[in-house]
Amino acid sequence: MPIRAPTEDDLRELGAQLYLELTDDELEFFREMAQRRLEAYETVRSYRPEPRLGGRERRERTAGRRPPDEDNPHNAWVSRCYVEGDADGPLSGMDVAIKDNVCVAGVELTCGSSVVEGYVPDVDATVVTRLLEAGATIVGKTNMDDMAVTRTGHSTFGEITNPRDADHLAGGSSGGSAVVVATGEVDAAIGSDQGGSVRIPAALCGVVGLKPTYELVPYTGCIGLEHAIDHPGPMGPDVETVARVLSVIAGSNEQHLREPSSVPVEQYHDALSGDVADFSIGVLEEGFDQPSADEGVLERVRGALEVLEDEGATLETVSEPMHLDADDIHTVCTAEGLLDALIGEGLGHGWKAWYNTSWIDAFGKFRRTQADDFPAQLKLSLLVGAYANEVYHSRYYAAGMNLSVELTKRYDDLLETHDLLAMPTTLRTAPEHDPDRDQYERARRTLVPANTAPFNRSGHPAVSVPAGEADGLPVGLMLVGSRFDDATVLEAAAALEATRED
Repeated sequence: MPIRAPTEDDLRELGAQLYLELTDDELEFFREMAQRRLEAYETVRSYRPEPRLGGRERRERTAGRRPPDEDNPHNAWVSRCYVEGDADGPLSGMDVAIKDNVCVAGVELTCGSSVVEGYVPDVDATVVTRLLEAGATIVGKTNMDDMAVTRTGHSTFGEITNPRDADHLAGGSSGGSAVVVATGEVDAAIGSDQGGSVRIPAALCGVVGLKPTYELVPYTGCIGLEHAIDHPGPMGPDVETVARVLSVIAGSNEQHLREPSSVPVEQYHDALSGDVADFSIGVLEEGFDQPSADEGVLERVRGALEVLEDEGATLETVSEPMHLDADDIHTVCTAEGLLDALIGEGLGHGWKAWYNTSWIDAFGKFRRTQADDFPAQLKLSLLVGAYANEVYHSRYYAAGMNLSVELTKRYDDLLETHDLLAMPTTLRTAPEHDPDRDQYERARRTLVPANTAPFNRSGHPAVSVPAGEADGLPVGLMLVGSRFDDATVLEAAAALEATRED
């Protein structure tokens, strides 16, 4: 079917949206010229390039199925599937779960949302391809916060409950991935992190979760919120597993031309000696001294740092007041960044990468007919972003992005004299599960205050590692390192983990 040319009425309406008062003569002229321009669109349409990501044609795979409630007590799975990896590889024999905003060809992708329910990708995300080629087997898609916009574990398919206590939530937005790791249903899982979505549920469920350095792991084939903050990351029961997975999924992506031809990659699991004798750790004062902090959480994190000190690390209190404003900066930037992603049909524009055209087409149709079903938190961000764009002409988005650059430099300055920065991953334990609280009430409250979002803006690697329990619920210590020094972050996490295994 050829591309339909716009009518003069179409152009008049579009012009009004662009603040153009078009005369009748202009409308006639632009209609004629637009029809000529559409010849270029027909040229683009004439190509049928093969997908450059992995796809269903390469392997046998089963379509996903929703597991029965008795096999899904914490509502951690959206679907169970089976895609077998290569016979030989560094991850052979490992079962891996994939967050349900990461494409697995032939298996429904929902983003935890009724709006996009029914979309079936025709390609594997780059991280999925790399896992399969390394021998891992994909065994299912995990539940997540609706469209990944909250941090608690509220999916359109029901709340994701905490494996330690089902009266509490798992955290989000990668809550399902954290749960299936914590319950031992899989060996590892993939999450995505835009403001803490790997590290928060890892901390609240008592597992290890890594947000790698920005662009160390390609986001191609994953559904994000904003290009500047999207990170895929591994989750596992221990640091070695997370490091093994990172060794496989890290590396530049030829389809993502913003990245250099290569990024520094290591065999991260081979470097885990557990020796932190020469490590200098800056304990970030502002990461602890916040009014919403639970003293039990702070006590456990301080205790974990004292363990590292006993192992030979040097601790020094450091301060960066801008850390306290980083979540506000993140909020301002995310509102218009998310708006751009929505207008760009779920992916945005200006990204020199491989674009998932089937997702763009599906999302564009879904949002035009079902946008009212988006969660309140997403609607709030979109409305605020649209207002700031319309009234203040993106002035504050630009200012916030400039402040993100300044924030990054300030963390870099601290990391020039310290190997790591340390603080609680979250300032409280898992929130209670209150089924009577609706989405509007949840949008009024920040249920999981965290230190995580600043490092999505700055791009530094950050890991959450278990640091004990407070009132019977897990607590996470977050360690942050210099960009592309993910190995040091994992090394310190492994050292702490080793002392708890002794």
